[in-house]
Amino acid sequence: MKLNLKEYFKLSAIYVVVAALPPGLQLIIWPIIEGPDRMGPVDFSQLGMSEIITSLALTIALFSMGNAIVRFYYDHKDKESGYHRLVSTVLSSILFRGLIILGLAWVFRDYIGSIFSQAALQDFSTYGFAAIIIGINRAINMTAAALYRNEKKVFRFILLNVSLGILRSGFQVIGVFYYDMSFIGFVYGGAIGSSITSIVVLAYTYYTCGFKFDFKLLKELNRFAYPLFQFAILLWGITNAERLFLENQPVNLGIYVVAITLALGFEKILIGIQSAAQPEIYRFMDAGIKENTENIKKLSNLLLAQTQVLIAMAIIPAMLYLTLFYETDLRLAYGLITIIFVKFIIRTQFLVFSYGVYFKKKTIYFFYINTLALAANLGLNFLLVPYLSFYGVIIAMFAALFIQAIAFYFISRKLTGIRWNKKKLLFYPFAIVFLTGLLEVLKINFGLSPYLTSAVVIMVIAASLSILYKTEIRQIIHKYIR
Repeated sequence: MKLNLKEYFKLSAIYVVVAALPPGLQLIIWPIIEGPDRMGPVDFSQLGMSEIITSLALTIALFSMGNAIVRFYYDHKDKESGYHRLVSTVLSSILFRGLIILGLAWVFRDYIGSIFSQAALQDFSTYGFAAIIIGINRAINMTAAALYRNEKKVFRFILLNVSLGILRSGFQVIGVFYYDMSFIGFVYGGAIGSSITSIVVLAYTYYTCGFKFDFKLLKELNRFAYPLFQFAILLWGITNAERLFLENQPVNLGIYVVAITLALGFEKILIGIQSAAQPEIYRFMDAGIKENTENIKKLSNLLLAQTQVLIAMAIIPAMLYLTLFYETDLRLAYGLITIIFVKFIIRTQFLVFSYGVYFKKKTIYFFYINTLALAANLGLNFLLVPYLSFYGVIIAMFAALFIQAIAFYFISRKLTGIRWNKKKLLFYPFAIVFLTGLLEVLKINFGLSPYLTSAVVIMVIAASLSILYKTEIRQIIHKYIR
């Protein structure tokens, strides 16, 4: 089999543009609702805490079925009845788990509210159920998007994401103004907008595939997904625990939430290029890992290189956006952009090394490694946040990511036999991350401008890529300039 780079870049471009729309719309509406007489750092800290509830509901309702449907698609794609049974069963199981979550939340609503120190968060009934509904809707929409992407049904993928982005953002703005600039209105608006798309997805699925709940198939799906679900719960802890540690510092939490939300929006763009790479890598693995090792390595190298290019392109615009359009202390988040964005280098390394583990269905490794990563994350948050605030959070985050990336490098070598290019996938990317951390220390201690240190990081990324990919760059120049 041969890697079709033209088709790969075409799909990458489409998926990146589509994935950029929802976070792009968020960039438009946030300055509208932020300001001295509108929402400030404390309000955004409350939005960040509601997102913890949403993401937990998403994790439980999804039960890693996005990964399951992508992998089991190859087992059922050639038989229509099996395909229909797979798609309908997966979405029905998400809906069923979502209803259970809502029921349990109702029973324990007072206890959940007591976890928080901010008064606005303690009344869970005013926002919590809407936050859970967003999580359930997100699970349905993400699973459908993963399926459409894997089938290369580009029009459906585009329609789903564009509709979700427009409806969600529109209702969020309406909700904020209706509820007098409260985070509650933002949550309700998100619940309404995402519900419309998820209802359409369910209606279309049940119309074309019928309503099915195949217990035998679900048992097989759950066996595959359960270790990944454990991984997802651990990952939820790794990525959200810091907000609990910062909750009693609402202003700092609000600043951190804005920076990390921008990063998560940027991650959606990265998911766009990953959406093009993942089916191709699986296709090569399905045809034989040994026979297609070079194509797998080439595509993996390309994925990490694209990630670094996008990071370098995004840092300064993200900083300018916060500096120019925000009026409260939330603008201070611009100083955190570079150190947070470079985490996606390590995240992409982990992703690349995990593809073979997914394909081999050795998902138990995710549980072991991420338990270790979560323990490191929680321990460092506990020790560092009281003294370093959000920088303690960032250190803990990087520690967990390093554990994941390094461990899965060795696991992937063991399972697939692939000898990765260490310079392209390990040494140079790690050097960029370490340099960024060093510059962050110098910036704090010597009062350097964040724009100066960020410019240095961007130049180092450009130099690194030009050294590692000089042959490929020369070939492209000769091809298109001649």
